[in-house]
Amino acid sequence: MKHILFSTLLLAALSAPAEAQVSVNVDASQPVHAVSPNLYGIFFEDINHAADGGLYAELIRNRSFEDDAKTASSWTINGAKSQLVKSGLLNKAQGQALQLQVSKNATLTNDGFWGINAVQGRSYRLSMWTKGKYKGTITARLVSADGKKVYAEAPVAGTVRGSWAKQTAELKANANDPKAKFQLLLNGKGTLTLDVVSLFPPTFKGRANGLRPDLAQMLDDLHPKFLRFPGGCFVEGQERPENAFHWEKTVGPIESRPGHQNVNWRYRTSDGMGFDEYLQLAEDIGAKPLYVVNVGIWHGGFTPVDSIQPWIDECMNALEYANGPVTSKYGALRAKNGHPQPYNIEYVEIGNENNQPNVEFQSDHYYARYKKFRDAILAKYPKMHLIGDVEAWGNDHPVWDSREPVELIDEHYYRNPAWFTKEFHHYDSYDRTKHGVYVGEYAVTQGFGNMGSLDAALGEAVYMMGLENNSDVVRMASYAPIFANLNNRMWAPDMIQFTSDRAFGTPSYYIQKMMADHVGDEVLKVETKNPYTYEQSARVKPDTCQVGVGTWATQASFKDASLTDGTKMLQGETMQKTDLKGQWTVNDGVVSQTSNDESCIRLDPVRFVSNRYHYHVKARKDGGNEGFLILFNYVDPQNYCWLNIGGWGNTQNGIEQIIRGGKGQVATAPGHVENGRWYDIDLDVDGDSVTASLDGKQIFATKLPANTLPGVFATATKDSKTGRVIVKIANTSKENTTVDLSLNGIRPTSAVLTRLSARSGEEENDIDHPTNVSPQTSNIPVEALKALEIPGTSMNIIVLGK
Repeated sequence: MKHILFSTLLLAALSAPAEAQVSVNVDASQPVHAVSPNLYGIFFEDINHAADGGLYAELIRNRSFEDDAKTASSWTINGAKSQLVKSGLLNKAQGQALQLQVSKNATLTNDGFWGINAVQGRSYRLSMWTKGKYKGTITARLVSADGKKVYAEAPVAGTVRGSWAKQTAELKANANDPKAKFQLLLNGKGTLTLDVVSLFPPTFKGRANGLRPDLAQMLDDLHPKFLRFPGGCFVEGQERPENAFHWEKTVGPIESRPGHQNVNWRYRTSDGMGFDEYLQLAEDIGAKPLYVVNVGIWHGGFTPVDSIQPWIDECMNALEYANGPVTSKYGALRAKNGHPQPYNIEYVEIGNENNQPNVEFQSDHYYARYKKFRDAILAKYPKMHLIGDVEAWGNDHPVWDSREPVELIDEHYYRNPAWFTKEFHHYDSYDRTKHGVYVGEYAVTQGFGNMGSLDAALGEAVYMMGLENNSDVVRMASYAPIFANLNNRMWAPDMIQFTSDRAFGTPSYYIQKMMADHVGDEVLKVETKNPYTYEQSARVKPDTCQVGVGTWATQASFKDASLTDGTKMLQGETMQKTDLKGQWTVNDGVVSQTSNDESCIRLDPVRFVSNRYHYHVKARKDGGNEGFLILFNYVDPQNYCWLNIGGWGNTQNGIEQIIRGGKGQVATAPGHVENGRWYDIDLDVDGDSVTASLDGKQIFATKLPANTLPGVFATATKDSKTGRVIVKIANTSKENTTVDLSLNGIRPTSAVLTRLSARSGEEENDIDHPTNVSPQTSNIPVEALKALEIPGTSMNIIVLGK
């Protein structure tokens, strides 16, 4: 039996005449308003190894031996005794170094970040620090994964002394291998201590301590107007304030940077890509730097608001480093580090997602913090553009609930393609008298497929068209996140994904590029008339499914579960595998989960067929960070829903929908559960309608949304310097159509069409098929504009020249 798994069956239902067309009328004679000159930018966060093992070109993993307190992780040592030492170190920034006791011959091998990309003819620059009583030679090599092939070899220059000294070498590869390893061959005897072993390939624009050229070029190709950095949650850190981004620890020579634990995304960062590197990247790609500062809040704690002066000082010192003259303390440090000219930060965001109602651990007294930072910044930099936080989780209409003035507010939206399409008119009636908007993070994160589908990109495209139409109030926007190393995709999707040797852009990347390449500077009035309607046979609920229970970083117990169709127990196929993840036990009818892992799931064994069902269970939190999960409409690990009670750090309840592996929020509300208390949970599913109750009180009554929303959408802008008119037409339905494009105020003599389309909206790109869905550009006859063919699931940009 074929199941429709959380999909939407779309049919063009109107019986229109055969000659019926969508009409798009563009009035180029009277522009509506200017397009924001800084509308499209980029947002960088070190997530999914976006920096170390990604954009930052360093090839050695754990170069300073700081990743693990007990072992030299990512290194393999043969022929020598080794230990991590914590005294006699290179400097105060270093916490430990590797000491080797060599008796004759030994090798020290580094895996890199899932392989080192050896490229025939490419040169690699090695530097490292050594000390000890070692007599012999040190040879640097690039070798195959099994060590049998040598791709590059060079003697390390310099002498090992009793005190720390820097040694260097240059290697040139003689073959291609994306899985190569770095190796030090020691032929001698004695004690050798090493630290900060660094290997760099050629970098973007030849910068020292620079960036991987292909990835940086993909950013440059987007022509971003601004670069928001360094996060994201990376700004705040987690567990303790030392895990936050502290700019002053990320500048200067790499051996003077201690690095820190990137707890949010579960790996240590070297901070090799630090404050200077972010600012240099912005300068190199012509983007304005937008610096996000920490307001004394980290995930799990905060500095009391009356004690945040050190955080304010840190912010002000960063701005002096970036903007101050060389005669200032930090301007002089910037010059010493190689950049005498100011970087000129113009935009500062005060906090990251730190204005969340009912989430004290991440939002303590935000408006009071904002005022303190605002007053300090504007006192010294009165022209600085400041951005404030608003609610970022699940609220479609967040507000600035303070009398404190704010120039821009930062809104974040992670939803499914249908939501973004529906919000084409989101800002049409937005109050223009208060403040502007920066949509700092947005992306389709539900129903995007595996890597990122065309359907996802089209939903974002329609939303961006709406932003452009309203760019008198929406001044800036940036997709999030950018990068993912395919070996560490903790967050998906991401618009640029890569391995050690290759990279590709998702359809979302190409939408970002198409929109940035075709902005214009004046918004034009457009009227669209569509004779077609689209019936949406929303078969969101699967034909057959299961229910179950689960936990997220929490221990919990469950009992008295029952599944009925409203009158009788539901029957169906009994599945053998029920415990998908976690440590589950059953004792006297109580099912308990004792692991602290995330997404621990136990399914009811009955796989049933019913469009309507009632699931009852009692649940108790036994320990951990959150509450419990009640699964429903479960089809497979990529397609299901759950009721999340006490989620988001035990601050909210929610219904979440997972479609093709992407999770999105359907509904949320404040909620908290107590340890040791049994709760009665009732869940009613009737087609796509879901009702949830806790202890007899209804907490949700909602409908599961379809993944896509069909329609034809059009906008237009004008380039006042050239007179060109740029028309954008998105077709999110599966149906091909034709458009009658009428123009007032321009008689075009040329037309260039750039189109992103595929056979299906579910098509994607991947590392082996990087341009499966990519834009195609062609000249079209001006006469064709009266009956322009617009394929189903396509984005079309037509540039009309005089």
